[in-house]
This record gives sequence, structure tokens and C-alpha cells, in this order.
Amino acid sequence: MVDIKWNTSKKNTSGEFAAVYARYSSHNQGEQSIEGQLSEAQKYAAACGYTIVQEYVDRAKTGRTDNREEFQRMLKDTAKKQFSVIILWKVDRFGRNREEIAINKMKCRKNGVRVEYVAEKIPDTPEGVILESVLEGFAEYYSLQLSQNVKRGFSKSAAKCQVIGGTRPLGYKTSPDKKYIIDEDTAPTVRLIYSLYAAGATVPEIIIKLNKQGYRTNRGKPFTRNSLHSILKNEKYIGIYNNNGVRIKDGVPRIVDDELFYKVQEMLKVNKRAPAKTWARADYLLSEKLFCGKCGAVMFGESGTSKTGAKHNYYICSHKKRFKTCDKKAVRQTDIEDLVIKATCDLLNDSELLDLIIENTWNYYQAQDNSQEELRSLIRQLEQTDTAISNLIRAMEAGIITEETKARMNELTQQKAELKAAIADRELAKGFHLQKEHIAFYLYDLRKADLNDREVQKRLIQTFVNSVFVYDDCVKLTYNFSGNKSAVTLKMLESAESGEGFGRYAQCSTNPI
Repeated sequence: MVDIKWNTSKKNTSGEFAAVYARYSSHNQGEQSIEGQLSEAQKYAAACGYTIVQEYVDRAKTGRTDNREEFQRMLKDTAKKQFSVIILWKVDRFGRNREEIAINKMKCRKNGVRVEYVAEKIPDTPEGVILESVLEGFAEYYSLQLSQNVKRGFSKSAAKCQVIGGTRPLGYKTSPDKKYIIDEDTAPTVRLIYSLYAAGATVPEIIIKLNKQGYRTNRGKPFTRNSLHSILKNEKYIGIYNNNGVRIKDGVPRIVDDELFYKVQEMLKVNKRAPAKTWARADYLLSEKLFCGKCGAVMFGESGTSKTGAKHNYYICSHKKRFKTCDKKAVRQTDIEDLVIKATCDLLNDSELLDLIIENTWNYYQAQDNSQEELRSLIRQLEQTDTAISNLIRAMEAGIITEETKARMNELTQQKAELKAAIADRELAKGFHLQKEHIAFYLYDLRKADLNDREVQKRLIQTFVNSVFVYDDCVKLTYNFSGNKSAVTLKMLESAESGEGFGRYAQCSTNPI
């Protein structure tokens, strides 16, 4: 077996502790196995000088949502400071859309944990940031395509009113032809719940009664408010099959009659308490990227009301808010975000600069992608092993049979099996090959996107913007520069302006905000 030569020139080899996360989709599309992901992560860690202290594995889980037990446990564990690196097979292990990936990374960053990928080498450069954004975009595209294919399969089953994944509602079981049939052991519990609620019993009273008498949910657990409400609102109990928009009357055997069901629905509406009057949480695009031009501290989003009672969202200097050591005025959220988006769009509309970014990003990707060389090396070794086996067979046919030749044959046979497995893994891992045209399409497509779309704005800022410094009389934007991906500090910016270059940055002077 050949050891993979990882590029560790920019890794910290000071004996950091690391965690590994592996996920294997329930819709296997030729992806790397759990064991393969863990094995490659261990080799990667060894090459980088990391010590793996924890492994998190979600088997047969989809990345379309973050409802992954081990993944969520890993995110929580980042706060324990037991490891500083998370090793993943590819970008799509961390979520299947840009928003989820960005949020998950932010949670890790706040706890001082960074994310590194085994199968996708992303350099710590401006091009690396852009490359990572492109890969995240294609991971989301692949996920949506897979989701559509799965939904098409579900639609066929739904048309037949068949049970499709998930957990069956209490009161039903599945027939051999995958249809819903009444479970006579648990259906009476459903009827009891509806009768009690219709008679005026409260949800807490029903829960206490059911649990005290030993009734359990379809998962075998005690009843809770959530499990009870899901039963009281489920139309399947009056025979309506409903799955992903496919709604068929009398598609399921009914357990409750219409009169009782709709009486309960009206009572649920009456008994529902009005939610507390709260503000919707504002979506601050420049979180972790906006800094005070006076003291260099991070500025964070906050909401407030004016004397007229109108709500306003703005960014405020953290030193001013927490320590009262800075007098920088707060800036309106819409003003600063609109300015940054416009300035970034101006950069994106510079075709010459964009082509340079595409070219550099592609060159970095090619330089980092050594998967083909690894595959060729494995194939060469397999050919050499086959030759050695053939030579040994000829020797044995000539009568040279000793304990040593038998041992050597066993060794070569084992080596051949391992090489074939490694080659199969590499072939499966190749998956989608990023091309220069894909990078160009992704970045040029941003120019045509609707800039009023919040998701498009997030993509722009995530891909290009490194830091934004807000002064009383101007705003200075810095874009991703050569070096690591950490934010440019005020001191670095001032050094660059005085002639000490540290990389590229752009400046946009405006009136005070």
C-alpha cells in the first residue's frame, strides 16, 4: 500500500488534537464508505501531526438537514475545547447548502475550532476562499438534484398511498404491500386521546393520564406535549393520505370519525394561546466581518426602538457596548450592508479582475488536486504485484515450493486485495471533477443573480469580503488576501496603507454612515 503524501506545508504540526466526522448517505451514490472516510482521516491526521481524540459517525444519514445526532453532538463538543480541528472527507459532509455550512462553521469558529477536508484541498489563499465557496455551491446543487430524484421515487409510492420512510403514526402498522393498516393494539389509544380532548381535558391532563396508565407513543416513549399535538392534528386519522403535496381522500383506513376530528381542530384553535409579541430575529450579513475603525473591535448586530416606537436594526462596536471604551457611533444595518454589497458587485463586474480570480483559483485547485497521481501510483503498484505473483507462480510450477514461497504468495495476495480496494475507493471518491468552466460559471452567475435576494447577498459576502472597517467619515473594505483566512486587523490595514504591503485590499470612501 502507498501512503498518501498530504500537502502539510500550511498545517500546524505542533501536535494539535483533532476530531473526525464521517457520514454515509442513505441514498448511496458511490460515495466513500464510513470506514474509508475514517481511514483516510487517520492518514491525514498523521501527516499533519494531529492526534485524533474523537470520532463522530452518522450512518445512513442525509446531509439535507442538520438532524444528525452525532453531528450535533460534535458541534456541542466544540465548546469543551477538547480538539481544535475537525477533519471531514469533503465539504458536503458539513451540510448540503451554503447557509447550513456557513452556520456550522461559525459555531466551530466561535469555539476556536477549524474545519479541514481530506478529499478536497483548499489552500489558505484568496483563491482558496473562493474555491471553497464554489465547492459549497456545487454540493448544494448535487444535494438538490439528489433530493429531486428521491422525491420522484416517493411520488410514485405516494400515488399508491404507500408508507414512505419516517415513523408511522400511532394506531397504524404497515402491510406486506407497504400500505397503512390499522393496528388494533394502539388505535384505541388514538380514539381515547381524541375523546378526552373533545370532552374538555387539557393537554397536560391527558399526558398525565396516559403516562400514568402506561400508554406509550409509537416510539415506545411516554407522551409529551409535542407527541400529543402531532396526534391531534394528523389527518390520516380521518383517512386522508398526505405526502409531499400528494393528498388522497380515503387513502388510509380511518380511526376517528369526521365529526370528532373537526371538533378537536376547532377546540385547538380556540385553546391556542397567542404567541408572545417578539421581533423576528434580524439576519445580519456582516456578522464577524464588520469592525470598528476607531478601536478595531468587532461590531455586532443589535435592535432597538426610536422615540416613535419604530424598530431599527444596526451594528454597534462591541467595546462601546460592553466596556464603554469607544465612542464610535452605531451604523444602520441597511446602510452599511447596501454599501458593501454595491462595492462587491463593482468588483464582480470587473471582467478582467474576475477572469484573473478564476484563473488563479483553477491553478490552485489543480496544484492541490493530487487524486489522479495517487490513483496512477496505486495502479502501477497493482501491476507490479501482479507481475510478482506471476513470477512466483512460474517458480512454484517449476517445483520451487517452500515455506518462504508460500508465505510470499500469501503476502502478495493480501497486498493485491488491499491495492484493489484502495483503487476502488479512489474511483468512488473521484465523484464530480471540478473544471475551470465550473468556477467561471459559478462566479459569472453571481453577476446575473438577483441582488435583492438575501441568499445571493450572503454568497457575495461569503465568497469575496474579508473585513469591513467603519470610520466616522468612510468605510474601508478588504477582500481575501494571501495568508490565512482570519480577518484583516486594523493594524494590518494601517500598515498596508503606509506602504507595508500584506496582500490585496480594496478601499471605498463614502460619506459618514
